Amino acid sequence: MHVRLLGRPSIVDDDGTPMDVRGQKPWALLGRLVLAERPPTRRELSAELFPDAVDPLGSLRWTLASLRKALGIADLFTGDPVSCELPLGVTVDVVSLANGVLDPDALGELLDGINPPSGPEFEIWLLVARQQVAARVDAILHDHVVSALSRSDHQVALRLADIAARRAPYDEGTQILLVQSLIASGATNAAVALVADVEARFERDLGVTASAALRSAARRGVAITPPGVSAHSQATALLEAGRAALAAGAVDAGLDCLRRAAAEAEGAGDDVLLAWSVFELGTALVHSSRGFDDEGSVLLERAVLLAEQQGERELFVNSMRERGYVDALAGRRTEAERRLALAASAAEGNSTLLAGVEAINGLNYADWGRPAEGLEHFDRSIDLARSAGDREREAWALGIGAWAALADGRTHEALQWSSSSLTIVRDLRWVSFEPWPIAVAEETRLVVGDGAQFPTLEKCFAQACQLSDPCWQGAAARLIALHHSAAGRHDDAVRWITDAARRARSANDTWAAMIGAIHLSEADIWAAAGDTASAQRAARESIAFSAHAQLDGMLARAVTLLSH
Repeated sequence: MHVRLLGRPSIVDDDGTPMDVRGQKPWALLGRLVLAERPPTRRELSAELFPDAVDPLGSLRWTLASLRKALGIADLFTGDPVSCELPLGVTVDVVSLANGVLDPDALGELLDGINPPSGPEFEIWLLVARQQVAARVDAILHDHVVSALSRSDHQVALRLADIAARRAPYDEGTQILLVQSLIASGATNAAVALVADVEARFERDLGVTASAALRSAARRGVAITPPGVSAHSQATALLEAGRAALAAGAVDAGLDCLRRAAAEAEGAGDDVLLAWSVFELGTALVHSSRGFDDEGSVLLERAVLLAEQQGERELFVNSMRERGYVDALAGRRTEAERRLALAASAAEGNSTLLAGVEAINGLNYADWGRPAEGLEHFDRSIDLARSAGDREREAWALGIGAWAALADGRTHEALQWSSSSLTIVRDLRWVSFEPWPIAVAEETRLVVGDGAQFPTLEKCFAQACQLSDPCWQGAAARLIALHHSAAGRHDDAVRWITDAARRARSANDTWAAMIGAIHLSEADIWAAAGDTASAQRAARESIAFSAHAQLDGMLARAVTLLSH
């Protein structure tokens, strides 16, 4: 028997015969039980689904009985708390998602069309569950498209990318993957037409300009080997030149060299050189250019496959770590956790490699709403980086870890770590990271009541603008908004938090946790201003975003805000 809860719900037996379930309440109850994290009590369920019934518990008993009859299983969903276990032979599409199993031809919103009259607790549960299930579907589709592209399985990539793009017509990342799939399958004209359509759609409907990454995805790189020079030598020279250009801050020149290096290495038939070339290019796209994470992911996945085939341990760890980083940044927690576990296992015994993996693990768990677990990984990363003499990795782990410490209420540690990070960053002249430890330190001062230094916040914001970094701009603008709100300047606070959201969302690959923090701060700011309606609206937006990006700690706070 198969239960479908994605799209219009249905139950079909082994012979394909549909089972009759009447009314919306049984479907709502079935979804609630199947997706329950723990067995709910009968009193909880009756309050959620039958708040206005004369006999809520009696209504629940009747609805449970109707589900047992529809499924033909007499001892299903019994007890108090209600047992949520399904017998062998009963499959549920949303349960299969946890194992990465997805039927691309049977997708849709969770319990589509099912919105029964209910209590506020169930309304919030359904809002959260729909976002969480949608996020899982999107993550699986993204993973499968990237994997298919890296394996040159172009038709599979095109089919799944088309589904993903239709599900999220205003998500630039999914559109980029569809453009790449069209190019890979030889449909160049269709790819160019799609780019034009997406650009026009974004301008018309959103009032924003699509990033350069969209047009870049429709471009095929062409490498021209000078006469008398082997493709291998040319690829090696281009790889070194690309690395040097990136180190000097010449991003466009570096990317061009690395694209040509990858093409030359592929022509030379040298898989090790090709693996390093696509790794360097993928990493540069992720870290040096805004909006290119999806293209970078495809290249990094290819580097993973080549590294495995060639037995290149260091390259495998680095490529898998960067794939995990992109997933963690975007809120694909399960995928990030899986990749980082593989990277950590392969890196065992190498302090330098492990330091990088543990730092990203810390980021993923902290954003997931598990700051204590994240801080354990940050601690290990910091110790490993120090033992390996990797000061840049140490500064990064200290800076990002400081925000995790603040989320866990460890303000002393947050100040200490952010200060240490800033010291190293300035010693290294790592200007592109400098705004972050400053922002964390100032937010910590706001939290403990010391009061952030407004000139420092303004300087931090100005520096982020000079760097053209939307994430750091959003972080600094959010802190200025919180500073104004704490001082009772509510109009200024609203203006700045609105600007923070705009800036943070100006790239499709901004840190999801930062956008989530901005959403939460907006709800707090409206509440402080006495505008309950706007605070409730912002809280709902925060719930939807936090659920989709698996920001569980922020989600809990947003639910609390909405209930007040």
